[in-house]
Amino acid sequence: MSVYVAKSNPALMQIQQLLLQMQQAMVAGKWLQVQDYDRQISALVLQIKQSKDRQELQLELQLVKQRYQALLQLAKRQQQMLEQKMQRFQETKTAVVAYQLTSEATLEHNS
Repeated sequence: MSVYVAKSNPALMQIQQLLLQMQQAMVAGKWLQVQDYDRQISALVLQIKQSKDRQELQLELQLVKQRYQALLQLAKRQQQMLEQKMQRFQETKTAVVAYQLTSEATLEHNS
C-alpha cells in the first residue's frame, strides 16, 4: 500500500502514521492495538472535519478513506486466515480426542 503524507496538516500527518502502525499491528495480530489506532484515527478525522480547513482537505480525507478501506480488506483477510486456523485446530482436536477414546477402549478391552 502506498503512503500519502499530507504535509499541509499535522493531524493528517498523524493519521498517516497511525494508518501505518495500524497495518503493522494487523499483520502482527495485535488487535487491541488496532482498535486503539482506529479510535485515534477516528478522533483525528472528526477534528479535521470540524476544522475551518475541512474544505481544503477533502482530497486528503478521501485518500485517507481509501487507505482505511484497504486496511479493512487486510483485516478481513486476516480474519479469514484466523478462522481457517481455528477450523484446522478444531478438526485436529476432534481427531485427537477420538484417537484417545479409541486407544483407551482398546487398552481396557485388552486388559
